[in-house]
Amino acid sequence: MRADRHGSGVAAPPATLLSGRAVAGPAIAVVLLILPALLAVLGANQAAAWLDPLVVASTTPLAEMIEGWSGPLGAVLAGDYGLLTMGPLLFVWAVPTVLVYSALISVYKVSGLADHIGTALHPLLRPVGLHGRDVTQVLMGFGCNVPAIVSTRSCSACTRPATVGAISFGSACSYQLGATLAVFAAADRSGLVVPYLALLVAATLVYTRLISQPDARSKLNTLLIEPRAFLTWPSFAAVGAEARGTVWAFFRTALPTFFAIAMVASLLDWSGALDVAGGLLAPAMAVFALPADAAMPTMLAAVRKDGILLLAEAGTVASLSATQLLVATFLAGTALPCLVTAITIGRELGLLFAGRLVAQQAAFACAVAATVGWTSAAFGG
Repeated sequence: MRADRHGSGVAAPPATLLSGRAVAGPAIAVVLLILPALLAVLGANQAAAWLDPLVVASTTPLAEMIEGWSGPLGAVLAGDYGLLTMGPLLFVWAVPTVLVYSALISVYKVSGLADHIGTALHPLLRPVGLHGRDVTQVLMGFGCNVPAIVSTRSCSACTRPATVGAISFGSACSYQLGATLAVFAAADRSGLVVPYLALLVAATLVYTRLISQPDARSKLNTLLIEPRAFLTWPSFAAVGAEARGTVWAFFRTALPTFFAIAMVASLLDWSGALDVAGGLLAPAMAVFALPADAAMPTMLAAVRKDGILLLAEAGTVASLSATQLLVATFLAGTALPCLVTAITIGRELGLLFAGRLVAQQAAFACAVAATVGWTSAAFGG
């Protein structure tokens, strides 16, 4: 790669990088596609190893002092779903994941690497109803679904619905990925992140194929990407500007929302409403071979992805096997788009489309979760 006088560099066009290599190109593109998630997980693990003892040492004494308090205040602060109980998980696991993932995705976008990945993957994506250029939007969704949905305005008319569906179903936003990792860590099953991502990717491809339009899968629907897209060394300023929006949205929106969910869950738990709701929802959990304890966390997490952290509650984690934990986190993350995402889809593509997409997504996510849950149960998993 040669540098120009401004300190940036350019590389050869895509045909000499990824897309011109029939086997190696798509293989490298797939690796590059999943690399940010894996690096974010590794980064979060390293950060948590350093942060966890500090956070536990600072919050445990206060939580132990407060947990004996009677009344709603004690429940909100130090109950099973209390701020001092669940909050540390958010800061120890979710925040590092958001920071690392946002930075990596920003590098992909700013450097032009996302376009190269899309060009190489186009032959593999077209049969499921996506174009290579749609990869950029799907990647963006791993930071936050909302700007990714808006950015699909640049997609072709025939692939935009499928791209929106893929983002809504399978783009595990930074909050969702961080919360899921925290749950796996709380259960001492961090290795589940690999089968989780594999299940998510496989299910997303099948789901996208089912909802895509025939025109989008046509061989005549060619890739619309500039044939000489160049790679550029990303500057720190450009990467920082790109990542800042996602990180700021996390601290401005996700943190307050998660704390609100934890407070509501604590009050419901203190009042006994969770026990009643769990009993009513227990038959529904049986559909997925899950215990009743997973009912309320799964339902709350399906509304707001940060709520997946509620599955890390000690009693719930203890009641779930490895496969059940995988099914519960998958179901919580895919059964419904978060409320803000659903509203954005409605604004962009209409309420009728949004309603149909939510119904399709819920039905397919439930079918996959039930299949995995009962298949595992049948083999003693």
